[in-house]
Amino acid sequence: MKVYISLPITGKDIEEQKRHAGDVASFLLAAGHTPVSPFNNGLDDNASYEDHLREDLKMLLDCDAILMCKGYHLSNGCTFERDVAIKCGLT
Repeated sequence: MKVYISLPITGKDIEEQKRHAGDVASFLLAAGHTPVSPFNNGLDDNASYEDHLREDLKMLLDCDAILMCKGYHLSNGCTFERDVAIKCGLT
């Protein structure tokens, strides 16, 4: 399955979150899945929140499932991604 990695980013240390996303991606690969990270959306880290969200949603909608990382419930972006995933029938 192609799995989107949803993790809190805003207000967090970007490099730490990139490392975490990389660890999750490695776990998904080892389990036979194709990971999709919001850090690979083609935008610069300094692009606007709205631009990141738009690109991330495009990536999400091309996936079969979403993996919600620890703390997602405290992130507006993650909870929005989760709602979209549920409404669109992703695992």
